Amino acid sequence: MNEQFLHYLWKHKLFNKSQIFTTDGLPVEIISVGEHNHNAGPDFFNGRIKIDGTEWAGSIEIHLKSTDWFKHGHDKDSAYNNVILHVVAHNDGPVITSNNISIPTIELNLDSKLTSNYQTLINSKKWVPCEDYYAQIDPLLRNMWNETLLIQRLLRKSKIVQSLLAESNNDFDEVFFKLLCSNMGFKTNKQPFEQLARSINLRIIRSIGNNFKSLEALLFGIAGFLQSPADEYQKTLATEYLHLSNRFGLQTMDPVIWKFARMRPVNFPTIRLAHLAHILSRSTSFTDNLKKAIQIQDVRNLFDAHVSEYWQTHYTFGKPAKKSRKNFGTSSIDNIIINSIFPFLFEVAKYYDDNETEKKVFRWMEALPPEINHITKQWQLLGAENTSAYDSQALIELYNEYCIQQKCLNCRLGGYIIREK
Repeated sequence: MNEQFLHYLWKHKLFNKSQIFTTDGLPVEIISVGEHNHNAGPDFFNGRIKIDGTEWAGSIEIHLKSTDWFKHGHDKDSAYNNVILHVVAHNDGPVITSNNISIPTIELNLDSKLTSNYQTLINSKKWVPCEDYYAQIDPLLRNMWNETLLIQRLLRKSKIVQSLLAESNNDFDEVFFKLLCSNMGFKTNKQPFEQLARSINLRIIRSIGNNFKSLEALLFGIAGFLQSPADEYQKTLATEYLHLSNRFGLQTMDPVIWKFARMRPVNFPTIRLAHLAHILSRSTSFTDNLKKAIQIQDVRNLFDAHVSEYWQTHYTFGKPAKKSRKNFGTSSIDNIIINSIFPFLFEVAKYYDDNETEKKVFRWMEALPPEINHITKQWQLLGAENTSAYDSQALIELYNEYCIQQKCLNCRLGGYIIREK
């Protein structure tokens, strides 16, 4: 038993509302349980009750035991002076406010079935608490919850876009450039790519235009890969970078932060930088291009990057290798679409009140293949549908934001199990 469970029971009125009395024996009528407060202060605001026929309006506080009121210092906190009702699982004494007013208390009559179902979930040692019951939940309920989860995920990720917008005077293209760089490194080189993005801006990139070699010089130079040239191509880039550095006052990164170990050569940061140079050489009008795109393939085409002739025969500078085109793979592009483009366009749609762009985000999600990883594979074993990015993003959100944090009380599926199992 914990207070969160009592909050849940109170919020959803999962108690006998017809026979309620204060600990002094006065009849209580619950008109409104109030609004759940997730910040400091009483647990529920704007509650309305009648005690022995007299109506009261104010806050409601909930504890496991009455004496927790004193344990938490509410008797010395004026923020609790407007509490009209103290709700507890066990009454072990009267309570008073800081201005010495007694608070009426009711002891909830807990439903043993609800309590047992909740204990089953929170004490579960399975992969997810609802593992034994997930397949039994109505698919319609699961699908409705997936839609909510997907929106929650987009809103949560779009907060990063909002933060970047504030830093860049609402320059959406600049923001997307930073998101793109962050995603180009995937997990292993995410931090170095983010540092790279902070070291330059689109104004510098656009001044270079579509000069592929100059863009490579800019990116590899800032990344710190041109400090000790090992062949003619690297020397050429180093010379160009020296010119660019003097022109724009660029700061060079320490190359030791880039990671190559235990990585397929095609995923080396050098190859990713070559891909990024190609993307930037084609267009930096990211926002307009994405808004104009109709089908998901149109988006893929925008980021279908290749490498220059030099990188077709190299993975790192000065070390020739067997020739290969090293195209930016579809799975890598789809990863960028899911993790950068979807939250970016979702925020664009909100910013401009653009319903069509928002609808397009969801349509593209349904058109994109699902992510296949240890989380989605496990959900599929439990009977979850995973046929598109729409599904996989919702399942990942469910696992990360609810299951592993044991937020069953905040989960629609957990609530169903508690009430219906």
